[in-house]
Amino acid sequence: MKITKIQLQKRKKRFNIYLNDKYSFSISEDVLVKYHLFKGQELKTEQIENLSNADEIAKAHSKALNYLSSQLRTEKEITDYLKKHLISPEKIPHVIEKLRYEKLVDDEKYAESYIRTMMKTSDKGFKVIRNNLRAKGVVEKDIEQAASEYNSSYMIAKGIALTEKYEKQYSRYPFNKKIQKIKQRFLSKGFSTDEIRAITQNSDFTKDEQIEKQILEKEAAKLWQKHHAIDKKQRYFKVKQALYRKGFSLDEIENILANF
Repeated sequence: MKITKIQLQKRKKRFNIYLNDKYSFSISEDVLVKYHLFKGQELKTEQIENLSNADEIAKAHSKALNYLSSQLRTEKEITDYLKKHLISPEKIPHVIEKLRYEKLVDDEKYAESYIRTMMKTSDKGFKVIRNNLRAKGVVEKDIEQAASEYNSSYMIAKGIALTEKYEKQYSRYPFNKKIQKIKQRFLSKGFSTDEIRAITQNSDFTKDEQIEKQILEKEAAKLWQKHHAIDKKQRYFKVKQALYRKGFSLDEIENILANF
């Protein structure tokens, strides 16, 4: 079959190809140039199939470029995006390979950038950052290579600044329980045990005995009333156990319960 007409579409950089005076298919400018197509050229069926495949890859590549225009993406994110837009799975590896060649996708560089951004804009430790990168499809090797971007001292300083806020949030808890709650909070944010230790050791935690006593008295009274239906001895031990679980010391509990 012979190319009898190459017609520019209204859409930029796309061309209609006519074979034997009949419209046959359309291709991008990149494919037109790459395969050196010209009017009068003879095409075999296999060549037409190759052109069709190349054009599908070019369209998928263009879609990936649009997706990348707003921010960096991982290979998995691009793959998932193309699948969502019904790009044939066998075409996607070709797109990823081309993006790698163009240096538009690089999971290690993505991980480096992501770690720097998370440190500046969030209060998440490296464990959470690592899990986020894993979820984005970044392999362990690339995460480890990028890990040097994480500044533990910087995040410890951030953590110390947060402790005042957390102290207020857990003010109704006894001192030991409050510290435990704060440690758990940092643990859930992905801080390491060493970082948490440094944060708590360098934070200005002070135990106010008067406030501690008021909290204990309030909790003891509430529990004492809750267990009013049982005899005094059982009541005493139930309240004592409940207060101990809440983080009060045994000496403090016994001193308070002596007045009940």
